[in-house]
Amino acid sequence: MRRRTYGHGISLWLFLFLMAVALILMERIIRFSNLEAEYPELLFVTSPLFFFLLPLVYCFQLRLTGSSKYWYLHFILPLSILVLLLPTITMPNTDKLAMYHQEGINDPPILVLGYLLFAAYYSVKTFILNKKHKVQLYNEYATNEVELQLFANKQVFLSSFFITAIPISLGIQYFDSDTLIVDKILYILFSFIPHFILISVLALRDTGYMMESKIDNTPKNEVETSQLVLLTSELGQFMTENKPYLNPGLKLQMLADEIGWSRSQLSMVINKGFDKNFYDFVNEHRLKTVLEKVHQGLHEEYSLDYIVGACGFKNYVSFYRIFKRLQKTSPNEYLKQLKKHH
Repeated sequence: MRRRTYGHGISLWLFLFLMAVALILMERIIRFSNLEAEYPELLFVTSPLFFFLLPLVYCFQLRLTGSSKYWYLHFILPLSILVLLLPTITMPNTDKLAMYHQEGINDPPILVLGYLLFAAYYSVKTFILNKKHKVQLYNEYATNEVELQLFANKQVFLSSFFITAIPISLGIQYFDSDTLIVDKILYILFSFIPHFILISVLALRDTGYMMESKIDNTPKNEVETSQLVLLTSELGQFMTENKPYLNPGLKLQMLADEIGWSRSQLSMVINKGFDKNFYDFVNEHRLKTVLEKVHQGLHEEYSLDYIVGACGFKNYVSFYRIFKRLQKTSPNEYLKQLKKHH
Protein backbone atom coordinates (compact mmCIF):
# COMPACT_ATOMS: atom_id res chain seq x y z
CA MET A 1 0.00 0.00 0.00
CA ARG A 2 1.34 3.38 -1.00
CA ARG A 3 0.11 6.23 1.12
CA ARG A 4 0.43 9.88 0.17
CA THR A 5 -0.27 12.68 2.58
CA TYR A 6 -0.50 16.34 1.70
CA GLY A 7 1.61 17.64 4.55
CA HIS A 8 5.17 18.61 3.63
CA GLY A 9 4.76 18.36 -0.15
CA ILE A 10 1.75 20.69 -0.21
CA SER A 11 3.37 23.08 2.26
CA LEU A 12 6.47 23.39 0.06
CA TRP A 13 4.54 24.24 -3.11
CA LEU A 14 2.29 26.59 -1.16
CA PHE A 15 5.25 28.44 0.38
CA LEU A 16 7.07 28.87 -2.94
CA PHE A 17 3.92 29.99 -4.72
CA LEU A 18 2.93 32.54 -2.07
CA MET A 19 6.47 33.94 -1.96
CA ALA A 20 6.42 34.49 -5.73
CA VAL A 21 2.98 36.15 -5.59
CA ALA A 22 4.05 38.35 -2.65
CA LEU A 23 7.13 39.60 -4.49
CA ILE A 24 5.14 40.36 -7.64
CA LEU A 25 2.49 42.28 -5.71
CA MET A 26 5.16 44.14 -3.72
CA GLU A 27 6.88 45.34 -6.88
CA ARG A 28 3.54 46.30 -8.41
CA ILE A 29 2.58 48.33 -5.32
CA ILE A 30 5.93 50.14 -5.55
CA ARG A 31 5.23 50.98 -9.18
CA PHE A 32 1.65 52.11 -8.58
CA SER A 33 2.78 54.26 -5.60
CA ASN A 34 5.63 55.86 -7.57
CA LEU A 35 8.16 54.61 -5.03
CA GLU A 36 10.52 53.14 -7.60
CA ALA A 37 13.19 55.76 -6.82
CA GLU A 38 13.29 54.57 -3.20
CA TYR A 39 13.38 50.86 -4.03
CA PRO A 40 15.08 50.60 -7.46
CA GLU A 41 16.67 47.28 -6.52
CA LEU A 42 13.24 45.62 -6.70
CA LEU A 43 12.53 46.74 -10.26
CA PHE A 44 12.41 43.90 -12.82
CA VAL A 45 13.18 41.32 -10.11
CA THR A 46 9.76 39.74 -10.55
CA SER A 47 9.85 39.48 -14.38
CA PRO A 48 11.13 35.84 -14.35
CA LEU A 49 8.76 34.96 -11.47
CA PHE A 50 5.80 35.24 -13.84
CA PHE A 51 7.10 32.10 -15.53
CA PHE A 52 7.24 30.19 -12.23
CA LEU A 53 3.65 30.81 -11.11
CA LEU A 54 1.70 28.52 -13.41
CA PRO A 55 4.14 25.58 -13.13
CA LEU A 56 3.84 25.95 -9.34
CA VAL A 57 0.03 25.83 -9.56
CA TYR A 58 0.24 22.86 -11.93
CA CYS A 59 2.61 20.98 -9.60
CA PHE A 60 0.30 21.79 -6.70
CA GLN A 61 -2.53 20.13 -8.66
CA LEU A 62 -0.20 17.21 -9.43
CA ARG A 63 0.27 16.71 -5.71
CA LEU A 64 -3.48 16.58 -5.25
CA THR A 65 -3.73 13.78 -7.80
CA GLY A 66 -0.95 11.93 -5.98
CA SER A 67 1.43 11.96 -8.94
CA SER A 68 4.27 14.49 -8.91
CA LYS A 69 6.86 12.48 -10.82
CA TYR A 70 9.30 14.54 -12.92
CA TRP A 71 7.91 17.79 -11.49
CA TYR A 72 11.29 19.48 -12.02
CA LEU A 73 10.88 19.34 -15.81
CA HIS A 74 8.22 22.05 -15.54
CA PHE A 75 10.81 24.51 -14.23
CA ILE A 76 13.44 24.18 -16.97
CA LEU A 77 11.99 27.05 -19.02
CA PRO A 78 11.38 29.35 -15.99
CA LEU A 79 14.96 28.78 -14.82
CA SER A 80 16.23 29.50 -18.34
CA ILE A 81 14.27 32.77 -18.37
CA LEU A 82 15.76 33.63 -14.97
CA VAL A 83 19.29 33.13 -16.32
CA LEU A 84 18.54 35.24 -19.42
CA LEU A 85 17.14 38.09 -17.31
CA LEU A 86 19.92 38.10 -14.72
CA PRO A 87 21.80 40.91 -16.51
CA THR A 88 18.69 43.10 -16.30
CA ILE A 89 17.97 42.15 -12.69
CA THR A 90 21.54 42.83 -11.56
CA MET A 91 22.15 46.05 -13.53
CA PRO A 92 22.97 49.24 -11.54
CA ASN A 93 20.00 51.01 -9.97
CA THR A 94 20.52 54.12 -12.14
CA ASP A 95 20.23 52.01 -15.29
CA LYS A 96 17.15 50.29 -13.91
CA LEU A 97 15.45 53.62 -13.26
CA ALA A 98 16.36 54.88 -16.72
CA MET A 99 14.93 51.75 -18.30
CA TYR A 100 11.82 51.93 -16.11
CA HIS A 101 11.05 55.53 -17.14
CA GLN A 102 11.25 54.75 -20.84
CA GLU A 103 7.88 55.31 -22.51
CA GLY A 104 5.86 52.20 -23.24
CA ILE A 105 6.29 48.68 -21.97
CA ASN A 106 9.68 47.68 -20.61
CA ASP A 107 9.68 43.96 -21.30
CA PRO A 108 10.80 42.73 -24.74
CA PRO A 109 7.82 41.84 -27.04
CA ILE A 110 9.13 38.29 -27.48
CA LEU A 111 9.08 37.81 -23.70
CA VAL A 112 5.47 38.97 -23.39
CA LEU A 113 4.36 36.82 -26.36
CA GLY A 114 6.22 33.86 -24.88
CA TYR A 115 4.50 34.37 -21.56
CA LEU A 116 1.08 34.58 -23.24
CA LEU A 117 1.65 31.20 -24.89
CA PHE A 118 3.22 29.77 -21.74
CA ALA A 119 0.25 30.91 -19.60
CA ALA A 120 -2.28 29.48 -22.05
CA TYR A 121 -0.43 26.16 -22.18
CA TYR A 122 -0.29 25.69 -18.39
CA SER A 123 -3.85 26.93 -17.84
CA VAL A 124 -5.09 24.25 -20.25
CA LYS A 125 -2.86 21.59 -18.65
CA THR A 126 -4.14 22.51 -15.16
CA PHE A 127 -7.74 22.37 -16.40
CA ILE A 128 -7.23 18.91 -17.95
CA LEU A 129 -5.49 17.62 -14.80
CA ASN A 130 -8.30 19.12 -12.73
CA LYS A 131 -10.87 17.15 -14.72
CA LYS A 132 -8.77 13.99 -14.47
CA HIS A 133 -8.61 14.37 -10.69
CA LYS A 134 -12.39 14.78 -10.57
CA VAL A 135 -12.89 11.47 -12.39
CA GLN A 136 -10.31 9.84 -10.12
CA LEU A 137 -12.10 11.03 -6.98
CA TYR A 138 -15.53 9.89 -8.16
CA ASN A 139 -14.14 6.46 -9.02
CA GLU A 140 -12.25 5.96 -5.74
CA TYR A 141 -14.36 7.51 -2.96
CA ALA A 142 -17.97 7.75 -1.87
CA THR A 143 -17.79 10.22 1.02
CA ASN A 144 -18.48 13.94 1.34
CA GLU A 145 -14.72 14.53 1.29
CA VAL A 146 -15.04 14.17 -2.49
CA GLU A 147 -17.12 17.34 -2.64
CA LEU A 148 -14.59 19.27 -0.58
CA GLN A 149 -11.79 17.95 -2.75
CA LEU A 150 -13.65 19.13 -5.85
CA PHE A 151 -14.11 22.53 -4.22
CA ALA A 152 -10.34 22.63 -3.62
CA ASN A 153 -9.81 21.71 -7.28
CA LYS A 154 -11.93 24.66 -8.40
CA GLN A 155 -9.82 27.02 -6.31
CA VAL A 156 -6.66 25.72 -7.96
CA PHE A 157 -8.11 26.20 -11.44
CA LEU A 158 -9.33 29.71 -10.56
CA SER A 159 -5.77 30.52 -9.50
CA SER A 160 -4.36 29.42 -12.86
CA PHE A 161 -7.12 31.35 -14.65
CA PHE A 162 -6.49 34.57 -12.73
CA ILE A 163 -2.74 34.39 -13.35
CA THR A 164 -3.53 35.09 -17.00
CA ALA A 165 -4.37 38.64 -15.83
CA ILE A 166 -0.63 39.35 -16.08
CA PRO A 167 -0.11 38.66 -19.83
CA ILE A 168 -3.47 40.31 -20.58
CA SER A 169 -2.27 43.43 -18.77
CA LEU A 170 1.03 43.42 -20.66
CA GLY A 171 -0.73 42.83 -23.97
CA ILE A 172 -3.10 45.77 -23.43
CA GLN A 173 -0.13 48.04 -22.78
CA TYR A 174 1.21 47.35 -26.27
CA PHE A 175 -1.91 48.87 -27.82
CA ASP A 176 -2.19 51.73 -25.34
CA SER A 177 0.52 52.73 -22.88
CA ASP A 178 -1.94 54.84 -20.86
CA THR A 179 -3.70 51.87 -19.24
CA LEU A 180 -2.92 52.38 -15.56
CA ILE A 181 -6.54 51.82 -14.46
CA VAL A 182 -6.83 48.57 -16.40
CA ASP A 183 -3.44 47.50 -15.06
CA LYS A 184 -4.57 48.13 -11.48
CA ILE A 185 -7.85 46.27 -11.94
CA LEU A 186 -6.07 43.23 -13.39
CA TYR A 187 -3.58 43.17 -10.53
CA ILE A 188 -6.42 43.45 -8.01
CA LEU A 189 -7.82 40.29 -9.60
CA PHE A 190 -4.33 38.79 -9.43
CA SER A 191 -4.23 39.51 -5.68
CA PHE A 192 -7.11 37.07 -5.18
CA ILE A 193 -4.91 34.14 -6.20
CA PRO A 194 -3.34 33.48 -2.76
CA HIS A 195 -6.84 33.40 -1.29
CA PHE A 196 -7.92 30.69 -3.73
CA ILE A 197 -4.88 28.56 -2.93
CA LEU A 198 -5.22 29.03 0.83
CA ILE A 199 -8.94 28.14 0.70
CA SER A 200 -8.00 25.05 -1.30
CA VAL A 201 -5.46 23.95 1.34
CA LEU A 202 -7.90 24.62 4.19
CA ALA A 203 -10.52 22.49 2.44
CA LEU A 204 -7.99 19.66 2.12
CA ARG A 205 -7.02 19.87 5.78
CA ASP A 206 -10.66 19.98 6.89
CA THR A 207 -11.30 16.70 5.11
CA GLY A 208 -8.18 15.07 6.51
CA TYR A 209 -8.00 13.63 3.01
CA MET A 210 -5.33 11.07 2.27
CA MET A 211 -4.76 9.62 -1.14
CA GLU A 212 -4.39 5.89 -0.80
CA SER A 213 -3.52 3.71 -3.70
CA LYS A 214 -2.58 0.11 -4.03
CA ILE A 215 -0.40 -0.96 -6.90
CA ASP A 216 -2.61 -3.20 -8.99
CA ASN A 217 -0.78 -5.25 -11.61
CA THR A 218 -3.90 -7.05 -12.81
CA PRO A 219 -4.12 -6.76 -16.60
CA LYS A 220 -7.01 -4.47 -17.57
CA ASN A 221 -8.37 -6.72 -20.28
CA GLU A 222 -11.82 -6.23 -21.69
CA VAL A 223 -14.28 -8.90 -20.53
CA GLU A 224 -16.94 -10.55 -22.64
CA THR A 225 -20.49 -9.26 -22.36
CA SER A 226 -21.70 -12.50 -20.76
CA GLN A 227 -18.96 -12.34 -18.11
CA LEU A 228 -19.72 -8.67 -17.45
CA VAL A 229 -23.39 -9.52 -16.88
CA LEU A 230 -22.43 -12.23 -14.37
CA LEU A 231 -20.02 -9.93 -12.51
CA THR A 232 -22.60 -7.13 -12.46
CA SER A 233 -25.17 -9.48 -11.02
CA GLU A 234 -22.69 -10.76 -8.43
CA LEU A 235 -21.80 -7.25 -7.31
CA GLY A 236 -25.46 -6.21 -7.12
CA GLN A 237 -26.25 -9.25 -4.96
CA PHE A 238 -23.24 -8.58 -2.74
CA MET A 239 -24.36 -4.97 -2.17
CA THR A 240 -27.89 -6.10 -1.30
CA GLU A 241 -26.89 -8.90 1.07
CA ASN A 242 -23.83 -7.40 2.79
CA LYS A 243 -24.69 -3.68 2.65
CA PRO A 244 -21.07 -2.43 2.64
CA TYR A 245 -22.35 1.05 1.77
CA LEU A 246 -23.49 1.46 5.39
CA ASN A 247 -19.84 2.19 6.18
CA PRO A 248 -19.54 6.00 5.81
CA GLY A 249 -15.84 5.74 4.94
CA LEU A 250 -16.21 3.11 2.21
CA LYS A 251 -13.60 3.35 -0.56
CA LEU A 252 -13.05 1.46 -3.78
CA GLN A 253 -10.15 -0.58 -2.38
CA MET A 254 -12.11 -1.52 0.74
CA LEU A 255 -15.05 -2.80 -1.32
CA ALA A 256 -12.66 -4.68 -3.64
CA ASP A 257 -11.09 -6.40 -0.62
CA GLU A 258 -14.52 -7.33 0.77
CA ILE A 259 -15.80 -8.90 -2.44
CA GLY A 260 -12.42 -10.45 -3.27
CA TRP A 261 -11.80 -8.70 -6.57
CA SER A 262 -8.97 -6.53 -7.80
CA ARG A 263 -9.58 -2.79 -7.67
CA SER A 264 -9.40 -2.47 -11.45
CA GLN A 265 -11.93 -5.28 -11.93
CA LEU A 266 -14.36 -3.71 -9.47
CA SER A 267 -13.98 -0.30 -11.09
CA MET A 268 -14.60 -1.79 -14.54
CA VAL A 269 -17.79 -3.57 -13.42
CA ILE A 270 -19.16 -0.41 -11.78
CA ASN A 271 -18.26 1.79 -14.76
CA LYS A 272 -19.39 -0.56 -17.54
CA GLY A 273 -21.86 -2.89 -15.86
CA PHE A 274 -23.78 -0.21 -13.96
CA ASP A 275 -22.73 2.76 -16.12
CA LYS A 276 -21.83 4.73 -12.98
CA ASN A 277 -18.81 5.98 -11.09
CA PHE A 278 -18.05 4.61 -7.62
CA TYR A 279 -19.36 7.75 -5.86
CA ASP A 280 -22.81 7.56 -7.47
CA PHE A 281 -22.95 3.76 -7.26
CA VAL A 282 -22.47 3.70 -3.48
CA ASN A 283 -24.53 6.79 -2.67
CA GLU A 284 -27.48 5.57 -4.74
CA HIS A 285 -27.55 2.44 -2.57
CA ARG A 286 -27.46 4.63 0.52
CA LEU A 287 -30.26 6.82 -0.80
CA LYS A 288 -32.36 3.78 -1.72
CA THR A 289 -32.01 2.50 1.86
CA VAL A 290 -33.03 5.89 3.27
CA LEU A 291 -36.14 5.94 1.07
CA GLU A 292 -37.05 2.40 2.12
CA LYS A 293 -36.92 3.43 5.79
CA VAL A 294 -38.91 6.58 5.08
CA HIS A 295 -41.62 4.60 3.30
CA GLN A 296 -41.71 2.28 6.31
CA GLY A 297 -42.56 5.33 8.42
CA LEU A 298 -39.35 5.31 10.46
CA HIS A 299 -38.95 9.07 9.93
CA GLU A 300 -41.93 9.51 12.26
CA GLU A 301 -40.08 7.70 15.06
CA TYR A 302 -36.53 8.90 14.37
CA SER A 303 -35.11 12.12 12.99
CA LEU A 304 -34.15 12.15 9.33
CA ASP A 305 -30.60 13.04 10.40
CA TYR A 306 -30.39 9.78 12.36
CA ILE A 307 -31.76 7.70 9.47
CA VAL A 308 -29.36 9.33 7.01
CA GLY A 309 -26.36 8.56 9.27
CA ALA A 310 -27.52 4.98 9.80
CA CYS A 311 -27.67 4.46 6.04
CA GLY A 312 -24.02 5.41 5.46
CA PHE A 313 -24.12 9.13 4.75
CA LYS A 314 -21.45 10.97 6.69
CA ASN A 315 -23.63 14.03 7.17
CA TYR A 316 -26.96 15.54 6.14
CA VAL A 317 -25.38 18.00 3.68
CA SER A 318 -23.90 15.16 1.63
CA PHE A 319 -27.26 13.34 1.68
CA TYR A 320 -29.14 16.50 0.67
CA ARG A 321 -26.97 17.03 -2.41
CA ILE A 322 -27.37 13.45 -3.58
CA PHE A 323 -31.11 13.49 -2.86
CA LYS A 324 -31.68 16.77 -4.72
CA ARG A 325 -29.68 15.62 -7.72
CA LEU A 326 -31.37 12.24 -8.08
CA GLN A 327 -34.90 12.96 -6.86
CA LYS A 328 -35.11 16.46 -8.40
CA THR A 329 -36.67 17.79 -5.20
CA SER A 330 -35.68 18.49 -1.61
CA PRO A 331 -36.13 15.91 1.21
CA ASN A 332 -38.71 18.14 2.91
CA GLU A 333 -40.79 18.47 -0.26
CA TYR A 334 -40.55 14.72 -0.79
CA LEU A 335 -41.83 14.05 2.73
CA LYS A 336 -44.70 16.48 2.21
CA GLN A 337 -45.73 14.72 -0.99
CA LEU A 338 -45.43 11.35 0.72
CA LYS A 339 -47.68 12.51 3.55
CA LYS A 340 -50.34 13.69 1.08
CA HIS A 341 -50.48 10.27 -0.57
CA HIS A 342 -50.97 8.58 2.76
